[in-house]
Amino acid sequence: MGAIALAVGCNSSGDLLIDDFESGTFAQWKVEGDAFGDKPSTGAYAGQQPVSGFEGKYLANSFNNGDDSRGVLTSKDFTIERDYINFLVGGGTADDLYAELIVEGKSIYRSRSLFESETLQWMSWDVKQYRGKKAQIRIVDNQRGGWGHILIDQIEQGNKQKSLYMTDYTKEFNAEKKFLLLPIEDAAPEAKIQLIADGKPIGEPINVRLAQSKTNYWVPIPIEAYKGKKIGLKFAVVKSDDLFLKEIKQSDTYDFNYNEAFRPIYHFTPQYGWMNDPNGMVYLDGTYHLFYQYNPYGARWGNMHWGHAVSRDLVHYQYEPIALFPDKLGAIFSGSAVIDNDNTAGFGKGAMVAIFTSAGEKQQQSIAYSLDGGKTFTKYEHNPVLTDPKFIDFRDPKVFWHAPSKQWVLSLATTQTITFYGSKNLKEWTRLSEFGENIGDHGGVWECPDLFPLTYKGKTKWVLFVSINPGGPNGGSATQYFIGDFDGRTFTPDPLAYPLWIDYGRDNYAGVTWSNVPQSDGRRLFLGWMNNWDYANDIPPVNFRGAMTVARELTLADNGEHLVVANYPVKELTSLRRDTNSIGTKEANPSLEVTPLLAKNDGAYELEFTLKPDAETQNFNFTLENDKGEKLTFAFDVVNKTLSVDRSHSGAKFNDNFSQNAIKAPLTKKESYKIRLLVDVASTELFVNGGELVLTNTVFPSSPYNKLRFATDKGKVTAQNITVYNLK
Repeated sequence: MGAIALAVGCNSSGDLLIDDFESGTFAQWKVEGDAFGDKPSTGAYAGQQPVSGFEGKYLANSFNNGDDSRGVLTSKDFTIERDYINFLVGGGTADDLYAELIVEGKSIYRSRSLFESETLQWMSWDVKQYRGKKAQIRIVDNQRGGWGHILIDQIEQGNKQKSLYMTDYTKEFNAEKKFLLLPIEDAAPEAKIQLIADGKPIGEPINVRLAQSKTNYWVPIPIEAYKGKKIGLKFAVVKSDDLFLKEIKQSDTYDFNYNEAFRPIYHFTPQYGWMNDPNGMVYLDGTYHLFYQYNPYGARWGNMHWGHAVSRDLVHYQYEPIALFPDKLGAIFSGSAVIDNDNTAGFGKGAMVAIFTSAGEKQQQSIAYSLDGGKTFTKYEHNPVLTDPKFIDFRDPKVFWHAPSKQWVLSLATTQTITFYGSKNLKEWTRLSEFGENIGDHGGVWECPDLFPLTYKGKTKWVLFVSINPGGPNGGSATQYFIGDFDGRTFTPDPLAYPLWIDYGRDNYAGVTWSNVPQSDGRRLFLGWMNNWDYANDIPPVNFRGAMTVARELTLADNGEHLVVANYPVKELTSLRRDTNSIGTKEANPSLEVTPLLAKNDGAYELEFTLKPDAETQNFNFTLENDKGEKLTFAFDVVNKTLSVDRSHSGAKFNDNFSQNAIKAPLTKKESYKIRLLVDVASTELFVNGGELVLTNTVFPSSPYNKLRFATDKGKVTAQNITVYNLK
C-alpha cells in the first residue's frame, strides 16, 4: 500500500493510513544513516531479542547493524485530517530515540517507548488543533549503547486514540487569571511538566504528583505575567483518562487551609509545600534572613528552590517571594549567605552573596548576589565557582570571613569528610585541608557543615557541626559536632568522646548558624529542621510538610564530665508568654498528677520546673497526656545514666520508623535537673540544665496534652516551681 497516500474508499470519519511499511520499502521516506537499513525489517535483526506487537510483515527497526548504529527516517509531507495520529512504538527509552511530529516546520511532539521492550505498544498524538495543516514525521535513532534502538509500525490518522498514553503532550490555556492550579495526590507517581508561553519553555521542568484518583490539595503556578497569551503545560507522559487533565484550572486566588491540623503556632513553617534544611541564614540591618530548601509544587521533597522569610525578633516571620529557582545547572541545594562588606567579589559594597549547591548531573557550588537586601538575587554568570568530579556528594557550602588569614573560608560536605577551601573573592577557591577520617560517626553521608568560634572562660574554641544521615544516635538524621582549634587552614579537634550530638532527639537536623550577627549582640544563633529523613515524607500534615526548631543560642558549657555545646531558646521567645499557671512545688511519692495544665489549651505552651530526686530514687519520669489516652514520657535512669523519651503512644501512627519505643540520651548524674519543655501542637523541645542536654521530638496527638504526671520507682522526686506558660 502506498505510504503517504490515503486509503481508497475512506470516508471522512475513517482511519487514514500514513504508513504500515507493508510495501517492504522506504520509498516514501528520506533515509539517513545506517540504523534503519535500506528497507523495513521483517522482525528482529541478528543479535536482537524477538520483536512482537507489530502488524503485518514489516516494521521500521533501527537495530540494523546493532545498537550503536544511528539514523533518521523523514516522511514526505501529508495533511492532518483527523483528531489523532496513532502508531505502534517499542525499543529503548532514551531521549535520543523518538518519533517526532513536525507541523509547518515546528516540532510538536517527540515520543518514545515508555518501557525498554521489543514489544510494540500503541501511542497517540492529539492533533485536533492542527487539522488542515501540512506535517511530517521523523523517526530518530541518535543513541548508542544498550537499548539504543527504536521500533515503529502502523502510523495512521484517526478520530479515536488507540492508546491511553500520550507523550510530550501539551495542554493549552488562554492565560486569563493569576494562577494555574494543579491538583495534587501525594501517593501518585511524579510526572514531569514544563510551563510553555508563546511556544517557549519558561523556567526548568518540574516534577509534580498530579492527581490520579483523588485531589489531596492544590498547588499554584503563577501565570499573571502571561495574561492574554497562550500558555501550556507540557507533560512527558499522560494518560487520556488522568483525573488531573480535567481538574487543572485557572484562578485569581490560591486558597489553602493554613490552620490545618498539626500546623505549629510559634514555629516557622512554609505557607504550603515541602520544606527542609535552613539555608543562607544571615543578618542585615536589623533583619534575620531565613532561606530554606523548598518545594512549591507539593508537600513531598523535590524541585528544590530557596524559599525566603525574614524576622526582626527571631520569633515572628514574614514570608518573602522565592529567592532562588532551579536553572540549567540543576536544583538549588543547601548553602549559606554572607554580607560582602568590603566588596571582595566586586558585586557591590555590602552585597548579600548566596553560596549554594547546584545539583544537576553533578553537585557543584554556585553563587548569586543581591543588592537590595535579599529581595532579589542575580546569579553569577560564570557559575559554577567550585567543582570536583571525584566527589559524588559535594555540597552544602557554609562560608565565613576569617579575619586573621584575610580570606573567606568555605566548609563543604565531601561524602564522609568536610573539606575546607579559601578564597579572597568568593569566586576562586583553593583547597585548604580535609577533616573527618577516623573520627566521629560515619553511619551515613556527612552533610551541612558549619565552622564557627565560641568563647569559654575567655578562650576561643572552634566548633564544627556535621549533620549525618543515617547514623544519628537514635536512628536516621542528626547533627554531630567537634570542638577544637582552627588556624585558618586546618581544624584540629580536642580529644573528646566523639561522637557528640547537638540534639539527641529524633527531629533536629541540618541546623546551621546565622552569619553577620553584630559583635554588639555577641550571640551565636542556630536553627534546625524539625524532622527526620526516616519518615519526613510521611508525616501527617497535608498542605505543608516541615517545620523549623525555635531559634537557639549556642554556648560552651561543662556538663560535669566534659565540654559540650549547649543550645537554649533565644531570650526573645519569652515575649510569647501570655497566661501563666503557677502550680508551685509538688512531690511525687510515688506519683503525682497535675491537671489541667491550662484552662484554655490549644497545644502551644511552655513548662518549667526543677526535678530533684532523693537518695533512694533511681528511676523517675514525667509524662504529658491528653484525654484520648495519648502520652509522651520522659524517663530518667540515674543508675544507667540515660534520659529516654517514649513517643510510641504519642498520637498518630503513620510510619514504623517514627514510633520506636526508646529515644535515648546520655545523662550526667546531678542533684537536680532544671527542665524547660516547649510544646507546640506537633512538637516537643526538651532542654535540660540550660541546654546541656537537648531532645527535640515531633508528635502528632489528636488533641493537646493537658495533663502532667510525675512518677518514681521508689523514694520520691520533688518537682520545684512548676510553671506553665500559654504561648501565643
